[in-house]
Amino acid sequence: MVERYFLALDYSTSDEIVEKGFNALKFLEKEFGEDFARTHIGIKLNQDMLTGLIDQRFNEFKEKGCEIFADLKIGHGPSTGKRIIDRVNKFLPIDYFTVSAILGDEVLKDYVRIGNEYGAKVIAWTVHTKTSPEAAYKMLKQSIADAVYNFASVAAEAGCDAVVLEGERLKEERVRNLPIKKLVTGIRIKRKERGEQRRVTTFDELAKLKPYVNYVVISHRYVDDLESLKQILYQLK
Repeated sequence: MVERYFLALDYSTSDEIVEKGFNALKFLEKEFGEDFARTHIGIKLNQDMLTGLIDQRFNEFKEKGCEIFADLKIGHGPSTGKRIIDRVNKFLPIDYFTVSAILGDEVLKDYVRIGNEYGAKVIAWTVHTKTSPEAAYKMLKQSIADAVYNFASVAAEAGCDAVVLEGERLKEERVRNLPIKKLVTGIRIKRKERGEQRRVTTFDELAKLKPYVNYVVISHRYVDDLESLKQILYQLK
């Protein structure tokens, strides 16, 4: 079942992030109760908002009980990655950060240890949802299904908290049975709203798979569309 709903605050300015993020949070507190919002709502911030000067207003989300998912998509060795995490954490204590599963289990184990130092969990990202199956095959010489399963297996072995995948993969028993939490991204109310995403999951599809979902990322296109946001949570709750 879904443990945490991350609001993707993928906006171009920190002012938009603060305004739209808190507006959505206030709405969810009213609709579902403050206890639910505090224990189930988090925010996702992209790397560009965590590079350079970090807006200290982001800490107000922490004060409201929101866990911070830093989508850093780290693909560096542990020494460089630790410096990145250390710098971010000085200004905004984070709860989750993403690392590329292609780095392998030994490097991922290093990141799990680093995360433990900061009280943060590692989420392994696999094949980006903006990558088509054809492009992925050219790069990886395997299908999307096999690539995601193999990367998720590596992440599970390394002790990562979760792995990023699209809902389609949860139809596979082998993926569902992996001892790692599943974070679903690329979610859309209607498939025609896919935008730049090449592989998406509709909420109707995801609702059928929600027993196998631990975390979801809700696109910024729905964060400031409060009726859609309410619809999404009622379907997945």
